[in-house]
Amino acid sequence: MIWGIAWIVLQVAGFLLILWISWRYFDKRYRSNGRDPKQSLYGGDFVKTKEIFFDPKDGQKYQVYYHPKTGEREYVRVEE
Repeated sequence: MIWGIAWIVLQVAGFLLILWISWRYFDKRYRSNGRDPKQSLYGGDFVKTKEIFFDPKDGQKYQVYYHPKTGEREYVRVEE
């Protein structure tokens, strides 16, 4: 009986560990790539799009820039 419960707990813990690792190391959607976004934007690599949105998390306004060769997108806060 105890071994059965321990086995289930071990499986759930293993699943949660895999889930945490995948979220921590492989989900790169909202992470910075380590470079200053305005520097690469002004270098001519990125194209300004018409897309502007308000982030519901922080309430700030963001302008979207797009890199045509890589498909990468940069979100730069609009200073008002």
